Amino acid sequence: MSTMKKVSTGDPLVIPANTYNAFIDAATDFQQRIKPRQKLAQQSQRSSSQLPGGVIWVKNDSPMDCWRYFILGIEDSVHEPQTIMDLEGSFVDQIVFSGVFPELDTHVAMDKHAILLEPIRAGQVGRAMIQGVCQVRIIITDETHQFAKAPVGFPAIMASSATGSTQILWSQPDVPIGEPCWAIVKLGVPSLVDTTTLIPCKVWQDGGSTDGDATTQCDRTYFVKTIDAYDEEEDGTVLGQEMTPLKQRPAAGKLVTAPATGDGIIGTGYYITNPYDGTREFILYDANETLAVEVCDDGE
Repeated sequence: MSTMKKVSTGDPLVIPANTYNAFIDAATDFQQRIKPRQKLAQQSQRSSSQLPGGVIWVKNDSPMDCWRYFILGIEDSVHEPQTIMDLEGSFVDQIVFSGVFPELDTHVAMDKHAILLEPIRAGQVGRAMIQGVCQVRIIITDETHQFAKAPVGFPAIMASSATGSTQILWSQPDVPIGEPCWAIVKLGVPSLVDTTTLIPCKVWQDGGSTDGDATTQCDRTYFVKTIDAYDEEEDGTVLGQEMTPLKQRPAAGKLVTAPATGDGIIGTGYYITNPYDGTREFILYDANETLAVEVCDDGE
């Protein structure tokens, strides 16, 4: 005979032991069955605070609401670690940067910027991209430019540049130079060359064995200083020693090269920056070497 009987309002409630135990078994079974669902829900909630690679959370600390595809300069982390052994908490669970109007000497020069992937009100947090491919508004100032820089101040439109870590993959055609247009860019591109403009320097011969001859290539190396150097010992800043010019030399032929002492001669070069540690290196491009030409007598 079943002990599972319903009662009506006002009836005395008497629960036999086996009926009560059945209730407990049913409750235990229910809890066991919903545990995987609860765990899945927790994992889903946790993953919602994580973002795809190259996308970060940014707090809009600028003085205005910012639209999607605006560009903000990256400042400090919003969260700070409490102790060196933090295993949980805001800092280790979620990366959030402060985003501000870009400034020339910090965000623009160092390419510390992010493109917003959604509108973010002032003081609020939203998603932004620091590495990857996305759309942005841009002004092309030179059709030879292949990169883009964050704008100074108002963050709506990037500006094209000869160098940088944001590469222009495509820009809207038939838009006049200097006018805003849509573009697709790739953020986080390592940039080695700081400038495509060669800068002058002073060079002195400091090594090698020959200026070259009819069958031998010149192998001279040079001591290089900044252009303000008076001589190889006074004034100026040393840029390098035993440097070989990057400019291609003739396979053979005698060259007129820089002296080893005295005023030296003017060469050219440029800087490169290591994208991983930020160190800068000067590259000697041209040591002003010229072919030695012998003047022949008339009629010979």
